[in-house]
Amino acid sequence: MDFTFGEDADMVRQTAHEFVRRDLLPKEMNFLNSKQETQRKEIAQAATDSLREMGLYSAGVPEQFGGGGLGPVETCLIAEELGHTLIPVEWGELTPILYEATDAQTNAYLKPVVEGAKKYAIAFAEPEGFADPAAMKTTATPKDDGFVLNGTKLLSRAEFDFCVVFASATGPAGPIGPTCFLLDRGTANSEERVASGVPALVLTDCFVPADHVLGAPGKAVGLGRRWFGLSRIIRAAAILGACDRLLEVNAQYAHDWNSLGRPIHERASVQRIIADMAGDIEALRWLIYRAAWLAAKGKKVDYDSMLVKLHAQRVLADTVNRSVRIHGGTMPAIAEWLAKSARDSDSADLLRLAVARETITRLLP
Repeated sequence: MDFTFGEDADMVRQTAHEFVRRDLLPKEMNFLNSKQETQRKEIAQAATDSLREMGLYSAGVPEQFGGGGLGPVETCLIAEELGHTLIPVEWGELTPILYEATDAQTNAYLKPVVEGAKKYAIAFAEPEGFADPAAMKTTATPKDDGFVLNGTKLLSRAEFDFCVVFASATGPAGPIGPTCFLLDRGTANSEERVASGVPALVLTDCFVPADHVLGAPGKAVGLGRRWFGLSRIIRAAAILGACDRLLEVNAQYAHDWNSLGRPIHERASVQRIIADMAGDIEALRWLIYRAAWLAAKGKKVDYDSMLVKLHAQRVLADTVNRSVRIHGGTMPAIAEWLAKSARDSDSADLLRLAVARETITRLLP
């Protein structure tokens, strides 16, 4: 058994490692202390531009879509290293759903995203949660040469040039099924709002032409399926980086902070928290790179990737909660920002249900 990454992977990791520590970590205090959102955006944009100049932007996107074509392990190493910083760096990680674009959609949407010229938001979740995509309340009704959308969708980000909208399509003969649409920002009858602190898009008789349907009507659930396993593993690697950084911050705090005349790292309660945190993070690391190795070998990783992603989300939540306990009941600013940058739009409940169904199926005689 060989547990080494290999020379090429080590080189990729070292490049990303040095970039984060040389160019990003020294700027984190300026980012945290910036009172203007525009200042934070400038710092993040400068970091993204530097990454692009280094040739790491879209490095993990398959070559057939215009990316660098790095393997699963190398891409996870980049994601892990970038996860160490609270500065939100854009590096070309994108939803595999866009890989299903037609030639015209590829030129208008996918290629600009891969090149960094456009940003997108995912509009899947809704104010009222659902466990089954068929239960979405946002509707799409055929009209002329397109669909009319009605409903409210939560956005994965506030800044975007277009969004990937999911809606339940219906026709004269009844339900068509969940359908995916490419919707340009500022499209008529689409209004951006904030719902409970989350950016949202309100659609009121919003017309979307048929050539903006991504994939076949009613088949949105299966879009990008053959790439989704790897995408989950990469997101888990980014979460791993954030957890690793939080462990470093908490270990340093426990070492430096005194309470009642003694360093808090001498307390058994603090030692238990640090030990549990380290153990969970190390277990996550092995799960991630085993799954990445399987993907690199061409193995199916749907089930493995769901387990990895679900475990990553749990470890992130536990690491943040443990950070609060070590810091005496307060949320460290860096923990808040790291958790914010590491989270994504995947629902832990949906993942948990999918893992449970697959596990039961595998264990039945």
